[in-house]
Amino acid sequence: MNELLESIDWAQVIDTIWAAVLLPIITCIGARIMDAAKARQLDGYADILYRNVVAAVKDVYETTVKDLKGTDAWTPEKQAEVKEIAKAKAIHALTRSAYQCLSAANSDFEQYLDGLIGTALYDLKNNT
Repeated sequence: MNELLESIDWAQVIDTIWAAVLLPIITCIGARIMDAAKARQLDGYADILYRNVVAAVKDVYETTVKDLKGTDAWTPEKQAEVKEIAKAKAIHALTRSAYQCLSAANSDFEQYLDGLIGTALYDLKNNT
């Protein structure tokens, strides 16, 4: 038995265990940690975007909508124009990296932003 243990190249055994077992496990754990960090970053950017949308909706309401609502000038075209202004304000308040991250995560970012504006309007109407 002693001869067998002495004849084994322990450096080769450890190298094989490292390459076959430990390295894939460590790589998998590292990938999961990176995915979790990206998800956390995306959640943070989504929160920032929603706060920007709420601020933009409030601003556009105070500066434009309040004076037009209930008049003949409050047409569907004007409503669409005001919505585009709110979207532009919300996007411009984002950093470049936040915008790129959110755009990459949402295949139709414009539709996502429309939904956020609708949610912000609902929240603002029901909180006041």
